[in-house]
Amino acid sequence: MGSRSNVGRKAVEEILLDNKLIAPENLALARKEAAKLDRPLQQVVVDMKFCDKVDVLQALSREWRNRAVDLAEMEIDGDVVKIIPEQTARRHHALPFAKEDSVLLVAMADPRDFFVSEDIHLRTGYEVQGYLAMPEDILRELDKVYGIAGNNAAAELLKSVADSQAKAAVDGLDATGIEKLVEKTDVTDVDASAPEVEKIVNAIILAALQQKSSDIHIEPFEDPAGRNSKLSIRYRVDGFLREANFQVPWSFRNAVLAKIKIMTSSMNITERRIPQSGRIQVMAKGSPIEFRVEIVPTVFGESCVMRILDRKAVQVDINKLGFYPETQQRLLALLAGVGGKKNFGLVMVCGPTGSGKSTTLYACLNHINRPDIKILTAENPVEYNLDGIVQVQVNPDLKLGEDKCFDFATALRSFLRLDPDVIMVGEIRDQETAHIAMEAAMTGHLVFSTIHTNDAPSSVSRLTEMGIPAFMVASTLKCVLAQRLCRRICADCKTPHAPTPDEIEVFKVNKIDLPAGGQLYAGKGCDSCGGSGFKGRCGIHELLIIDDPVRAAVLRDVTADGIRTAALEKSPQKMRTIIMDGLVKCLSGMTTVREVMGGAAEDNADKKK
Repeated sequence: MGSRSNVGRKAVEEILLDNKLIAPENLALARKEAAKLDRPLQQVVVDMKFCDKVDVLQALSREWRNRAVDLAEMEIDGDVVKIIPEQTARRHHALPFAKEDSVLLVAMADPRDFFVSEDIHLRTGYEVQGYLAMPEDILRELDKVYGIAGNNAAAELLKSVADSQAKAAVDGLDATGIEKLVEKTDVTDVDASAPEVEKIVNAIILAALQQKSSDIHIEPFEDPAGRNSKLSIRYRVDGFLREANFQVPWSFRNAVLAKIKIMTSSMNITERRIPQSGRIQVMAKGSPIEFRVEIVPTVFGESCVMRILDRKAVQVDINKLGFYPETQQRLLALLAGVGGKKNFGLVMVCGPTGSGKSTTLYACLNHINRPDIKILTAENPVEYNLDGIVQVQVNPDLKLGEDKCFDFATALRSFLRLDPDVIMVGEIRDQETAHIAMEAAMTGHLVFSTIHTNDAPSSVSRLTEMGIPAFMVASTLKCVLAQRLCRRICADCKTPHAPTPDEIEVFKVNKIDLPAGGQLYAGKGCDSCGGSGFKGRCGIHELLIIDDPVRAAVLRDVTADGIRTAALEKSPQKMRTIIMDGLVKCLSGMTTVREVMGGAAEDNADKKK
């Protein structure tokens, strides 16, 4: 009797350990992550790749004496799903997937929960038969039927605003339909503290977080006739802008911008003639989210861009950045032995705006960070906080006297008197900053920085164009890492296909072996990825190590072509170019050849046609 009474009472972590599905140290990490994100433990261990989904479902099913279903393998009728109200389904993590007479088959994250079954029974009148399913699969199926939660919530909030506007308009008419001119006010004069404005701003932010956007674009476009004026809301997802599936009333344009200014606590809400910058901090499901806000005046009013900085989402583990193993091994070898002024030199990361340069630098700093070394950073702005690292935000607008300001060069001069082992400067953009960074690297410091060039060899020539002598560059620079981001193929709709003649030619030109009978991959498009075939992004890299053959090329002829030739042909490193690295990742199914070759924009244009 004692053993029977314990059936189904074991916690998830006990079941995982008893079935030897996870190591205790990994379980501790997963438990901490689950508490931080407020998510079920069984879902977190699968997401963190500690356990296989099927193994987890089978173990829980055996212990809890409930049949399990894999919703990802099923075709589900949307009408059946809608038997339970959306909010109830999301709150309980429950999804009806079939019905038989008076019995409703419901997939649940925890089918042992009697109160959930009873609540569904009282709401629907059906007898409930619970089945075990993964929480993420349940939410994904709900999103397929009802749409993404954030977008729906945003649309509902804005519909309530539109309804209140319509009611206000009706209230402004007398019984004969003649407008009461005495009480009429300017429709564009909406108070920034009005509840409707707060709803609109919250809806815009909520939709962005649900879509995992990196930026929110708020732009006014006025029609001279007054019929098609609109406040455009767009979200940048995986590098591309998407229009919101809701409309903000045109009359709220100034109030929305004023509300955003108020939320920054630093912008002047009455000033609409000059650009302004600020920051907003909010909490979302217990996670701190920060927005870097830029507002600029346009001919139709103020336009706003909000960069989303999710401190918990940033990957500061260099093992999770998608480096090719050989590239990562070479990079980490250059960072070994930091401390005691033993490892010094300049390490640069280059790439276009938004290519993840700062994230890579943070990952490098986090990798070498330990109590016995001092790390200082100069950034504008400080995007993410790292424990144990002293971070300084420079402010070029702050004047320190005649011809002096608090810029990167000023911060670097001060750093050299603070006894650091490692220095990071956000960006090298002028001769003075480059020169001081070089001097710091030559005097026993390991210096990290970024520079805006398209490939690694061009970064070396860019430094000499800034006025830095070639001998100083050759003797100080350790390596240059070039990177950019490609969209990752959606795992839910990834399908193999035979390479096309054009793709075979790309592999041949770039000297990457395409195995006989080898396959490439592409996404067909599904609800999970919004029909694009891509979900998330991955990095492609090019690591140029300044060894003797490359150093000789720099001293002889500082041109990108000469340095590239030396790294590819004469140097023992046999540098892999950024395109070569991308093509290797195409073979592993991470991305497509068109993404690597930069043809994503043309592909989108073709689809629209």
